[in-house]
Amino acid sequence: ELARTILSASSRQVIRSWISSSEFLDEHHDPVMLLMDNHATNSFRNLVQATNPEFAPTVVLNELLRKGVVEPLDSGYLMLRRSVYAPSQPRFPSDSRVDQVFESEDDIPRRRFNDAV
Repeated sequence: ELARTILSASSRQVIRSWISSSEFLDEHHDPVMLLMDNHATNSFRNLVQATNPEFAPTVVLNELLRKGVVEPLDSGYLMLRRSVYAPSQPRFPSDSRVDQVFESEDDIPRRRFNDAV
């Protein structure tokens, strides 16, 4: 949801490919780290080109770096931050609280002080 408001359409498409295309997922279905070296087979450039050959990899990468969506590692890899693709709190089924009746106000689930706003 947050990525939708802060990223361009092209960057959102690249992220969507990174988190959904089996070519860019590991055995646990998490996004793999990509090399920033354009000549490597598992490079960020290949991800962008696989998403849409008309996108400029440098432009997309600069936006993702500037917005803090990806993190460059000393090893030359680029890591997609987990907060971009994994929800920070468990999601409840859409009807889990809609028709629920609580006996008292103490039974109503409340946000903890340390929960994100």
